[in-house]
Amino acid sequence: MKYETLIVNDSSAGEMMKECYDFSYNIHNYRDFIDTHNDFPAEKPPIWIKLYKEKEFNSVNDFVHSVYDFIINDKVKNILEKYNLPIHDFVPVEVYRKEKTLFNSKLVRYEYHWFNHNADNISNYYDYIDFSKSEIGFSRNENIIDLKINSISDIYSIKESNKIITSEINELYKTHLGETSIINKMIREKDLYAISWRAEKIVFKENFDKELDLFSLPLFSSRTYISPRLKEALIENQVKDILFKETGNNPDRRHILNPKIEISDCY
Repeated sequence: MKYETLIVNDSSAGEMMKECYDFSYNIHNYRDFIDTHNDFPAEKPPIWIKLYKEKEFNSVNDFVHSVYDFIINDKVKNILEKYNLPIHDFVPVEVYRKEKTLFNSKLVRYEYHWFNHNADNISNYYDYIDFSKSEIGFSRNENIIDLKINSISDIYSIKESNKIITSEINELYKTHLGETSIINKMIREKDLYAISWRAEKIVFKENFDKELDLFSLPLFSSRTYISPRLKEALIENQVKDILFKETGNNPDRRHILNPKIEISDCY
């Protein structure tokens, strides 16, 4: 199985309307439930997305580019449901676009869905990574450091350590408000520098589900990976304004984007 990344262009793009947060149950409560229970709640939050007014972002496409991946219409939902997906939730979404009529303009509503598979809390595939074969580099204060990672628990330990460092730095900013030079000096003296990492290659063990048609690895990549068969279905159904990229394309080393994906028994 050779996975590729699925990228949604922004010719249809918008942001959540602030009125959604006025409800007693909103997306914050929904996410808190997932964080606490590692499961999806039965109650769905209101999600209203208003497309940007600029023409280049204002198309009504099968995907809507948003901070919530992925906002999809019925057509894409019906395609996805035929394939092997991670544990997921479909949350109703109302997408609004300002459209001109004969005498004025009005907001027109379109029905969409938020396809949420929450790859950190629920659909987690990190335990299937073979860290002995993967290529992950680490740095601290812009200096490359040598770290040996044996399992995902080592990455979680680094994350927890980084949280403690961040909390200490935040306290410095509270106690030394506006005193940037003093804060920077104390950061250097206390050696308060977090560890960052960049994945160039992720290799999965043989027991990884090779029939999986879509997954994400947020700790190592900002991309979503799809199988050749799902890619072909999206193409055959003429899904608009999306593109596919081979894994391992990392031209800019400042960003964690798209590590090469391999499965052990394929190589």
